[in-house]
Amino acid sequence: MPRSRLLYFVSGTGAAFLLSGCFLFVSPERPHEEIPETGRHGESCYYRLSRDDDFSCLRIHLPAESFRRPVPAAVIFPGGAYGVLALDKEGNDYARFLTGHGIAGIVVKYPLGSAFGHFRRHPAMLNAAQRAIRLTRFHAKELGIDPHRIGVMGSSAGGHLAGLCIVCGGAADPRDPDPVERCSARPDFAVLCYPVVTMRGKAAHERSRSNLIGDDPAPELAGRLSLEENIPDDCPPVFLWTTAEDATVDPENTRMLEKALREKNVPCRVIVFRHGPHGMGLLTASQTGKYPETAKWPQEMLRFLRERKILAPQEAEK
Repeated sequence: MPRSRLLYFVSGTGAAFLLSGCFLFVSPERPHEEIPETGRHGESCYYRLSRDDDFSCLRIHLPAESFRRPVPAAVIFPGGAYGVLALDKEGNDYARFLTGHGIAGIVVKYPLGSAFGHFRRHPAMLNAAQRAIRLTRFHAKELGIDPHRIGVMGSSAGGHLAGLCIVCGGAADPRDPDPVERCSARPDFAVLCYPVVTMRGKAAHERSRSNLIGDDPAPELAGRLSLEENIPDDCPPVFLWTTAEDATVDPENTRMLEKALREKNVPCRVIVFRHGPHGMGLLTASQTGKYPETAKWPQEMLRFLRERKILAPQEAEK
């Protein structure tokens, strides 16, 4: 192992164990054919994305049966600089919040560019993310999910991955022999929390970029993976938030993306809260007391989803 990678592995090991629910502890993993069997009576389990990938998997959280079916769903990508995954804080915790408001939460463990993920690089992450969306849409009927209300949700580097699902196509291939691939991977909405956005310039988050595309990526590749440079004309509605005090991912990332979205007339709600550090997720009780305005972002998100007719009022108020 190169010395630089060894040092990153050693320093990253401690960080990984500090991240609640780190992907190292994900289990069990089952073939994706069993996906429709999950979620009964509040159950949730992990399932592999494909037979040829023994690393990536997803966990399905479904709302209680009292919510009227079909429900919307968010495919969730936890953050961690494409090097580790905060599966609980920015994954399962989000999913549990969403299910309480009538939204299915599909938490994805995706390939990583660190030793923990066997030094995978783009497009492995995007391929896994799009596969998770396709699987959710393919099994929507069995899971009680509306195939036309399946969005993405991501934090930090996971926010960048969610954004890539918007800008990198994902059209269905009706001729593919795999029926899952015949489903579209295009999200119907996006929720991006303090996201990594650009791969170029001073605002780029260097560790995320390095783990995704290496230390010296080709300029054209960095451009293709910079969200603000590639907003499609049919971009779905986007809810986007960060804090002005974020010292990890420059808030300029959010401002750049907001500018690009508004230039394309994309329906969006963008909030830059004044206070709070990076990576807060849903905020702990002590953080809520310290940053009461920032703690309102989940309710603002629900309001945005109601306004866009993605979430029905009775679903949001449950």
